[in-house]
Amino acid sequence: MAKHEFEPAEFHSTIGARQPVLRVDPGDTVVTRTADAAGVDFRGQQVATPGNPVTGPFYVTGAEPGDTLEVRFDRIWPNRDRAVASSSIAPRVLDPEYVRERPAASGPVVAEWHVDTAAGTATLLSPQTGLGHFTVPIDPMLGCFGVAPELGQAISTRTSGPYGGNMNYRGSGRP
Repeated sequence: MAKHEFEPAEFHSTIGARQPVLRVDPGDTVVTRTADAAGVDFRGQQVATPGNPVTGPFYVTGAEPGDTLEVRFDRIWPNRDRAVASSSIAPRVLDPEYVRERPAASGPVVAEWHVDTAAGTATLLSPQTGLGHFTVPIDPMLGCFGVAPELGQAISTRTSGPYGGNMNYRGSGRP
């Protein structure tokens, strides 16, 4: 079983219809980085179009259409000291009957955070709140992940389906 250190040169906001960037055997380990949902990398530079860019694809030797693949994430951890998040709920994640009930936004509100990767915490920098610069423990999650969809399709990472996609998985990844 090999360990592959993979440094991505490009990212895509679709799953499928791309040539593999790395071939791996069952049981191999891949250590890599990715960009955040806004397309920003570990250096804080824009490297991809916003919209959930992903690393890969990786070709798994011996895998055939219809197979079930087991993938274990040993560690998911932030790779920079700054993070941003929207404080509004995206309409596409709500059931249609609740979209009309969603409070009207007065404009995009972006929360900026300082991430202390050694301590495993994030501290709110802005906007200012009554709680000040409060600190919370981080619990990283996997956003988008998948396998090649049927028929050579390229499907947006903003969606999800039987191929994977926008999973927003909060499994611990810890033994």
